[in-house]
Amino acid sequence: MKYFSAELHCHTIHSDGNFTPEELQHAAVNDGLSLVALTDHNTFSGWQEMNPEICPFIRGTEWTTYFGHMLVLGAEHFVDWRDAVPDNIDGKIRQVKAANGLVGIAHPFQAGSPICTGGRWEFNVQNWENVDYMEIWHEDFSPENTENDRATVLWTELLDRGFRIAAAYGRDWHRPQCADRHYGCTYIGIESGHINEKTALEALRRGRTVVSAGAQFSFCVEIGGNVYYLGDDVPCGEADIVFSADVIARRVFEQKKSIEYKTIRVITNGGKTVLETPPDTPSVHFSLEKNHWYRAELWGTLFNEEKPLAITSPVYSV
Repeated sequence: MKYFSAELHCHTIHSDGNFTPEELQHAAVNDGLSLVALTDHNTFSGWQEMNPEICPFIRGTEWTTYFGHMLVLGAEHFVDWRDAVPDNIDGKIRQVKAANGLVGIAHPFQAGSPICTGGRWEFNVQNWENVDYMEIWHEDFSPENTENDRATVLWTELLDRGFRIAAAYGRDWHRPQCADRHYGCTYIGIESGHINEKTALEALRRGRTVVSAGAQFSFCVEIGGNVYYLGDDVPCGEADIVFSADVIARRVFEQKKSIEYKTIRVITNGGKTVLETPPDTPSVHFSLEKNHWYRAELWGTLFNEEKPLAITSPVYSV
């Protein structure tokens, strides 16, 4: 499994961004990203201006409504967002899924009116099984950004309810950004070959994602010679959890260098920490409980604040 850095929430001059589509791709390359998703607000007019020779990309859009923003990636035909209201969102999501599209919840706790009307998620989703991923982290890692904590709590609650939703980071990239801010990425796990629209969408569907402030971090589970990756069903019982933590993977692209990685935590149902170990630990032997989910978090300090600096999507013990 190889993990590629990606940005899945991007805008251009085709909505409210400052980049042309090709400028966005060049900015991504300069930032060490392997793939971007073009998700202009309520339009896909920029797709034809993207250049696959510069950087692989996913064709997407951001449904921008008064009740929340929803990222739609890879849909094979147009699904009308204009009549989406809180109580019909499940039907609209089903239409996206029927078009073979992926559904992502954008910045569920972004400030709403009057700062960003419709930015906060207020749709009444009943069937979360059709939601593929959620932005548990959004925008920069400044100390005043508190929405990420609330989004992570919501995601954990949904995992506890049995919904298999992958984690994503959304820079919400509109323009060249402040040098004194710190931004992350979503790592996407590709089993073989290179990252492109097809392989990235399949990895997202399977839950092979990690949100990170920089480090390339992941884990897999080994049982009886079999290897299980993020998003997989894993037999319960005795297992080896194998960690991978490259803490300098994006150091050259980090605007801030005041990052220190201190510990790995394994988290399960209820957000409970069941294991803690140094960041250079190669593997641990552990007993997986039946009907539990398990994710790994890489903790450390950023801006002198202790917090998770990378969070994987879970595996699911059965």
